[in-house]
Amino acid sequence: MIAIVDYDVGNLKNVYTALGDVGLEGTITRDKKVLDQADAIILPGVGAFSDAMDNLTKFDLVETLDRNVKKGKILLGICLGMQLLFDQSYEDGEFSGLSYIPGEIVKFNAPNIKIPHMGWNNLIINRESSLVKNIGNDDYVYFVHSYYAKPNDFNDVIAYAEYSVRVPGIVQKDNVIGMQFHPEKSSQVGLQLLKNFKEMIR
Repeated sequence: MIAIVDYDVGNLKNVYTALGDVGLEGTITRDKKVLDQADAIILPGVGAFSDAMDNLTKFDLVETLDRNVKKGKILLGICLGMQLLFDQSYEDGEFSGLSYIPGEIVKFNAPNIKIPHMGWNNLIINRESSLVKNIGNDDYVYFVHSYYAKPNDFNDVIAYAEYSVRVPGIVQKDNVIGMQFHPEKSSQVGLQLLKNFKEMIR
């Protein structure tokens, strides 16, 4: 069973449906016991970084996430959920994140690009990983974001997109994984990525 964290931020139902499409049982929850019992945890999210961290704190979920990550359970952050995995964000101020992956979240700052970065971009593989099995440099996924991750170590990036800078698309540090794009909105490529995620849990 995969626990999808319900903290009033994110398109939970789309993620739930996509899990079902690849044969994974999902449950939308903020129950700590359910999170502890889950085979893996997904942290979705759309919206502002500070609001999301406030909600995780309000629902007393940070310690639960910390405990499960330390136990080695796989945690997948999607879109804003991925950004929360880093140390801090500079979105409308400076805010601390979950600090599972060293680095920060910064705003796109280049002339002549549209912000938010919205639409389909191909993924460029940065290093080998079972997460990108059957995924190539011509495979496109769907992004919607105005801020992007700058990891301290670019080796934590499995795949990236080019959008004025190298935008981390898939990151991983040990059992913590992030996808900046929406796999649940990325057609067959997104489903393949979720299948690869499923194989990692087994």
